Amino acid sequence: MESVPEHRSVSPRALFRRIRISATAFEQSCPAALFLSAAVTAVLSARGNGFPYVLVPAAAVLLIWTLVPTRDALVRFALPMLPVLIVALFWQGQQKNFVAEAAGRARFAAEAELTIDDPSASSRSGEAFRVRNLQCRVKRIRYGENVPWIEFEDVSPRVLLDLGREGELAAMPLGFGDTVRAKGVFSALETPLFPGAFDYAAYLENEGIYEIFRPESIGIVSHGRGFRRLLYDCRDAALAAACAGFRSVENARMAGAMLGGRKVSLEKETRAGFLSSGTIHILTVSGTHVGIFASLLMLVMIWAPFRRRCLAVLAPLLLYALSTGMREPAMRAYVMIAVFLGLRALLLASSHINTLMLAAYVILVVSPASLMKPGMYYSFLSVGLLLSLPRDMGSILLGFFSRGLSQPLPAQYLPERRRGAAHAARVFFSILAATFAASLGSGVLSILYQGLFPISAVPANMLVMPLAFLAFVLAGAALLLSWAGPVAVFFSGLLEQTFRLIGWLGRFFGGLFETAVPRPPVWTVVLFLAALFFLLRTKCWRRGVSAAAIMTALFAFWFLRAAFLPAEVMVVNGGGSELEPAVVVTDPALGRADVVNVPDYRTANALADYLEERGITACRTVAVSSGRKASFDGLEALAARMPVLNVCCPSNALKKMPDGPAVSALPYDGAARSYHLSDDLFSFSIGTIDGILLSNHTGCGHLTLRKDGITFLDAGIQQTSARQLTIQTIESISP
Repeated sequence: MESVPEHRSVSPRALFRRIRISATAFEQSCPAALFLSAAVTAVLSARGNGFPYVLVPAAAVLLIWTLVPTRDALVRFALPMLPVLIVALFWQGQQKNFVAEAAGRARFAAEAELTIDDPSASSRSGEAFRVRNLQCRVKRIRYGENVPWIEFEDVSPRVLLDLGREGELAAMPLGFGDTVRAKGVFSALETPLFPGAFDYAAYLENEGIYEIFRPESIGIVSHGRGFRRLLYDCRDAALAAACAGFRSVENARMAGAMLGGRKVSLEKETRAGFLSSGTIHILTVSGTHVGIFASLLMLVMIWAPFRRRCLAVLAPLLLYALSTGMREPAMRAYVMIAVFLGLRALLLASSHINTLMLAAYVILVVSPASLMKPGMYYSFLSVGLLLSLPRDMGSILLGFFSRGLSQPLPAQYLPERRRGAAHAARVFFSILAATFAASLGSGVLSILYQGLFPISAVPANMLVMPLAFLAFVLAGAALLLSWAGPVAVFFSGLLEQTFRLIGWLGRFFGGLFETAVPRPPVWTVVLFLAALFFLLRTKCWRRGVSAAAIMTALFAFWFLRAAFLPAEVMVVNGGGSELEPAVVVTDPALGRADVVNVPDYRTANALADYLEERGITACRTVAVSSGRKASFDGLEALAARMPVLNVCCPSNALKKMPDGPAVSALPYDGAARSYHLSDDLFSFSIGTIDGILLSNHTGCGHLTLRKDGITFLDAGIQQTSARQLTIQTIESISP
């Protein structure tokens, strides 16, 4: 008779030993887990409601010290949580709307002394150095001539100084650190008007800005001094020398943005082309630019030993990043490169993913607000995808595409000519794979944040990136040879042609495809990225095929989702200034939208965001209910964002319509059309929607909407200071 083995109970010591072994294996196989724990902790702390989140990282420190008793694990994962939490709490405590609290209202006139705190500010005159909006700090403020000043001593509130597009104020050269005294109007930031509209208020609040100051007069009290002012003046002088031979202001602005990190106002067509082609990152000094500058420094110092080069590069690279304003993208790139080179110089072995996590910790300690910014996820997702690629991806792809052509031989036995060709092919395939992976990851985030997927990102980046490297080389040559006039002008001319080609490529690839899609649910984006990482890391072809199938299904879901979105009718009224009501009818399944009235600039931009969020890239018809500007003042801004195929307006408004190929205006008075105006009564028909708008030219009146003869809206339109929004799904309308 066989004996039954006796069941042995596991002692607490053995169980604890097993837990330690499992924790150590988990720490080695998934180094990003505790980083995510630190990130979540910082987010909860920044948006906390009184819960003592300090207990979370403290408990994590004790847990990791107990389960993984190694100094390496503690330093890499546990300790960085505490400074991240402390700095996040401190950052959250400093964010207040000081100016509005002092005034007691959201909009008010005042006189203020401000210090220019914007790296893009320049004391040089000229269109290339002009910036419309400057970030400033308020030193003191008063609300009347004979009213005492209110001093801000501890924490100076930040405001956005809006100098306007034209006029003497816009042309005034204001440098970093200048103190100015100005009279004007402070305005609180406005929330988005439509669903899906860009939240400019949230964007500025992440920068610590809660108000916009529009001055009527400005006087310079004192000029800025110090290291940062000297650094920015040197940057502007270097840009002026490098662009001395430029003939186009647009190209000079591109050079200032790409080489010096300056905020510039490019033509809308150029910016839209960069955005649609997936090359918008080239207009902001980010990892691309800092990496190019670091590689040039490594080439210049190639005579030095490698470890010394790694350390020697850090100082000039830091000066370059500081000269661009050390904004979030440049700061993230510098920290990543500095951590990588520092570990190499100190001969400290670490996996690439751990190095990336260490750089993330440093960034969170310096700027915990980065967790709330999409750029943080763009940067680390792209780098993470690059690190997830197999090391010899070029050889893998070369072997795949050359199967059956010849018997492969080791490289040392190949003829010299074929050896060089094979090496070039491996480099090309490696660059192609890296560009594809990074573009795919960033493109998926673009779908989430912008409702736009740059299909042509891979070929566009393959062509633009070498030109960006060439631009740095030519700018350096023009700057170093600035003492030799004709030679410097020659290199400056080559530099301008390079930027002209970059701009052309952005517009060309941006106009190849219409890629706007409705913004997808967040879980679909997370699932797609998880499948993408799994596809890059797996060595089993069956699992890879499964991951690729999931990605393909998600792509199909995103691009076909518009066909399942319901048609909606939206009514907007109010807003003051006697603005006419606006009616918007959208049908994503057919990809069309019809609009009645675009009363102002804000409505136009919010409307464009709303349509893009629903996957609509063109406005079929805009009908104008009167000849007053209160009905169509935002039409030009809407036409600049997306094509407006037809505009129907009264005869007295025909000459007031904006010019351009995107707008085709036709009168509707007396014609048998879907729009008709009789005195103050405007009737219209959009598909199955019929409407009657009775206006008394003050923005007030009465609006009636019917669907198939059934009235679903019959209400008075009252002009108020606040916008009133009504959205109804057309399919849900019933008797």
